[in-house]
Amino acid sequence: MNIILTHDVDSIRRPFKHIWQRRKRFKTKDIILAALKIKNLYNNIEEIISLEDKYGYRSVFFIPVFLFDIEEIIDVIKQIRKQGWEVQLHYVHEPNQYTGLFKMQKEYFEKEIGPVEGVRVHMLVINKDILAMFQKEGIKYDSTLRAETANTYDPFPIMEKLLEIPIGIMDTDIFGRLRLNERKALKYILWKIEKAKLEGAHSFTMLFHQESFSMRGGRIYKEVIKYIFSKEYNVVLPKTYIVR
Repeated sequence: MNIILTHDVDSIRRPFKHIWQRRKRFKTKDIILAALKIKNLYNNIEEIISLEDKYGYRSVFFIPVFLFDIEEIIDVIKQIRKQGWEVQLHYVHEPNQYTGLFKMQKEYFEKEIGPVEGVRVHMLVINKDILAMFQKEGIKYDSTLRAETANTYDPFPIMEKLLEIPIGIMDTDIFGRLRLNERKALKYILWKIEKAKLEGAHSFTMLFHQESFSMRGGRIYKEVIKYIFSKEYNVVLPKTYIVR
């Protein structure tokens, strides 16, 4: 079975007051480093690529242009793209003139980073009109639907020229909705992967937000990667499924 590793980049920096209010999510050492401005707990891109590179894996980062100033990470993003990671657009949907705003985001992303082939919508907002817009604007794949909504773990043509790559598991669903602790969450994720395999899935897509990597919950991504490696699953990029 193929595993697709994905990361949404919703934020890259928070004030210390925000961190302190959520201090139970972090290790004491990390809080001290954040207080001393030695470590940015919300920008973990380089830590993630270091982990994945250790196992020879590559993932996709969905980067927005509307949520924060991407200039802060632009050099890192350009570099990891050269090294084989996939970097695509994290589209921020606004209902008023959304087509124009999508074109604006895509245009700016392509100017600063490079061509956009894939998209994931921020907050997983999706409907037929948005999908039709993606197809019209030349997007090759979307990865916004949950597998439970799509009724499949495998990529499938959701429109004539647009592929859907469903999300098999997402960190915020596990910790924000199911409210599982780390031990139960890890057990649940591994069960979900094996369940997909037993049901005949050829692909399983995982979403861990990059800003959660140093937090309680997000830290288990390291254990998930170890498990995938131990099971000798193939880790592939979404672009693997694009028909040229």
